[in-house]
Amino acid sequence: MKFFKRLIFAGLTLVPMFGNAAASPNVIFFVVDDLNIDIGCYGHPQVQTPNLDKFREQVMVFDQAYVQYPLCGPSRNSFLSGTYPTRNGSWHNQEHLRDTMPDVVTLPGLFKKNGYRTISSGKVFHATDPESWSGISDLRSGGILPDGLPRNSYKPPYWEEQKTIGEGRDPSDGKLPWMEWRAVTENEELIFDAMLDKAVANRIAEVAQSDEPYFLSIGFRRPHDPFFAPKRFFDLYPLESINVPVTPADASPIPPQIFYAPYKEVFDQLTEQEAKEFIRAYYAGISYMDDLFGGMIDLMEKNGLLENAVIVFAGDNGYMPGDKGWFNKGVLFERACQAPLMIGMPGMKQAGKRCGRVVQFVDLFPTVTELCGLENPPNQLQGKSLVPLLKNPESEWEELAVT
Repeated sequence: MKFFKRLIFAGLTLVPMFGNAAASPNVIFFVVDDLNIDIGCYGHPQVQTPNLDKFREQVMVFDQAYVQYPLCGPSRNSFLSGTYPTRNGSWHNQEHLRDTMPDVVTLPGLFKKNGYRTISSGKVFHATDPESWSGISDLRSGGILPDGLPRNSYKPPYWEEQKTIGEGRDPSDGKLPWMEWRAVTENEELIFDAMLDKAVANRIAEVAQSDEPYFLSIGFRRPHDPFFAPKRFFDLYPLESINVPVTPADASPIPPQIFYAPYKEVFDQLTEQEAKEFIRAYYAGISYMDDLFGGMIDLMEKNGLLENAVIVFAGDNGYMPGDKGWFNKGVLFERACQAPLMIGMPGMKQAGKRCGRVVQFVDLFPTVTELCGLENPPNQLQGKSLVPLLKNPESEWEELAVT
């Protein structure tokens, strides 16, 4: 097994102080579903992410950032509460954080308590949480949902995407119905992230006209399955240019218990063409997300939102598009546990720098609160602030990450 410094994969039974910055910056928090480090600014030779590549010059890139759970729901519950799954009790996507940790103070919830307008657009938590948000975007209308809705009462328009038209894989064979991809040629506006884009534009206009401090969170669904994206992003990756990862012949055998057997049986039956199509669809989703992200950043800049804001861009877990024959997440390998993390703030002196220290996503909560001068909830957080590394990426650091 390959170890990276003090990175630990622990199998559990069943991760206003810079320059002339203002005292109370706003927060813009991007989280991307199933985004691994297959992006240009992390050195991927093929995946095209020109907007993230440009954005990285305004922030610090953390080259070795690890989530605390390689599955989206528990991972989000972890870094948005600043706690390990062993403390918050969230182990799968069906659990609501407040069922397992009723008195938790979430990161946006803390900002709400401190007078910030906290707004959620897209997929941030795995389920809605009224205690955290002042407002939640209704992606269907582009407006804000009424206040006081019970938790989980809003169902995001995930399945509107099925009304799009294009070529791809029809999972009607019954094998893993989520393994669907489509190069969309008609009804592009029904893709989840296209609806998100319009809602975010409305939120940007609203906060730009308001004097309230804000915590604006934006959750992309791509590159998560079903792998739907406009055809022009599939066209970036001709099928003949896609390489399926090959496990070296002398690699150590992997115990079968590592994988979820029903999934692995299907993955082992994929033809080479199906594997290439899967990888191409994943890449297309990344480039589509990057395109929308670039438009949002441009609009924020035009409206002055970037002048006094802490900005976080993060994936929620890694992903293995064919590595070790696995086409998913949820396993304790490097590729499933490492995710992109970039942080910027007003007056940043280290903008454009990279940090090679091993860090954890559970560190995000205390980092953002320190940058904004907020007091953390007592006896809750288990991470440590990354501010010393934001000041100097070569600072002394205990390089430990637990997944």
